[in-house]
Amino acid sequence: MLLEPVGEATMEIGAGRLGQRLIGCVADQEVPEAVGVVPGQLCAVGAHQLSDSSSQSHARSAALAAGRQIALDIASYDYHHIDADFTRVSNEATGKFLSDFSTQSAGVRDAIVTLKAVSVAQIASAGTVNVSSTSAQVIVALNRTVTNAQAPKGSSSAFGVQMFLVKRHGRWLARQVNPL
Repeated sequence: MLLEPVGEATMEIGAGRLGQRLIGCVADQEVPEAVGVVPGQLCAVGAHQLSDSSSQSHARSAALAAGRQIALDIASYDYHHIDADFTRVSNEATGKFLSDFSTQSAGVRDAIVTLKAVSVAQIASAGTVNVSSTSAQVIVALNRTVTNAQAPKGSSSAFGVQMFLVKRHGRWLARQVNPL
């Protein structure tokens, strides 16, 4: 059986592994009869797996980017535009996290303004734990410096968050955020 080239892939068929890395479906190479598929089926399986792999990779990248941004938005604020900062986080939230954040931010808003607090955060590291096309678990480590009227030189801290994200209407939103 002769195969048509379709690009590089490691292919799996059913529960068994084909056992070799194919440079696509290599032209002029015979596939052992034991594989039990015709060339078109093998290429179709490879193309489907590449598509699934690409979709998974895209979901992972998009969820990680969203998680990083949400973590930064949660940890960064400036008393000059605190309402816009809190609105940005609310727009990235859903479910229990949205209700918890709304309650907590209302409780600290006046203190942030009174103390003239500014928090600047940076991502130290981030990664995904689990990702599907509609949900993800992201861990983010941050470094933050908070300045205010009582600490004009700032106070630095490092902390992490575990976020559970859901994809709604094409956007990743935080449904739960836990401190680590």
